[in-house]
Amino acid sequence: MKKKRKVQHPGAKQQAQSKIHETKVLPPDNLTPMQCDKLRLDLLDACKKVAESHGLQAEGGELSNIDLRHGFDIGFRVGIPMPDGALYSAEKALFEALAEHYGLQPFDYGKTFTNGGEVFRITAINPNRPKYPVSAERISDGRGFKFAVENVVMCLRNSQGR
Repeated sequence: MKKKRKVQHPGAKQQAQSKIHETKVLPPDNLTPMQCDKLRLDLLDACKKVAESHGLQAEGGELSNIDLRHGFDIGFRVGIPMPDGALYSAEKALFEALAEHYGLQPFDYGKTFTNGGEVFRITAINPNRPKYPVSAERISDGRGFKFAVENVVMCLRNSQGR
């Protein structure tokens, strides 16, 4: 015995598809820095809520590889909070352990400095790069750069009156 097919009103499928298209937001032709930042904040908020529902903590939301014509990358870090409420960061721990050896201070991790008219944030020390061991990201677009220690120390002194 053959199964009977459901008889569907001819316009029902079309109505259902038009409802889907009505709720979908059309993509913009280009992104703007304000759109990227708004989306970053919305995604960070959502990520925090999901992480908290699992007893975890989320941080980050830094944008990188920004191309206003096509898109950008965004990174979140999720983990078990330490007693002080922060997430463990291997890069920060390594920076704090090596900073004084390179003429920096452990609390310099995350500090910003200006070089060539652009603002950078210190993100790591890589001892495998003796010539340019300090890693920093450009604040405007999150792109990573390598710096010589002497350059960073001088820029920190100039921008923060050390």
